[in-house]
Amino acid sequence: MARVNDTDLRRFYARLGGNVRSTRVSAGLSQAGLAERIGFTRASVSNLEAGRQRIALHLFVQIAQALDVEPSRLLPGLSSRPEHDVLEDLQQHIGHVPESAQDFVFRAVAQLAADRRREEQ
Repeated sequence: MARVNDTDLRRFYARLGGNVRSTRVSAGLSQAGLAERIGFTRASVSNLEAGRQRIALHLFVQIAQALDVEPSRLLPGLSSRPEHDVLEDLQQHIGHVPESAQDFVFRAVAQLAADRRREEQ
């Protein structure tokens, strides 16, 4: 099974942050404006956009809502690995959290994947 290394994670969060930044700018919103909408500090938004700050999934969805876009629009290109492998890797990372939280995460990821597939068609 493939493992995600630190370099891949840094790249992922840097691309995610870049997507947040470009969407925020397109919306005509400042970092301070986005921070106010989501309850972050401007510095936290800056760190997120630079890929230095990792965020929880529920905060990611909150950011997408504040930017009035579907969460899938903010995600960097997904791996070409089969969806099952991605979900299996995810399970390893969140196996310690309560089952209700795991269910929420898996439903959210499934919805994001479905949205992405629809956009690609």
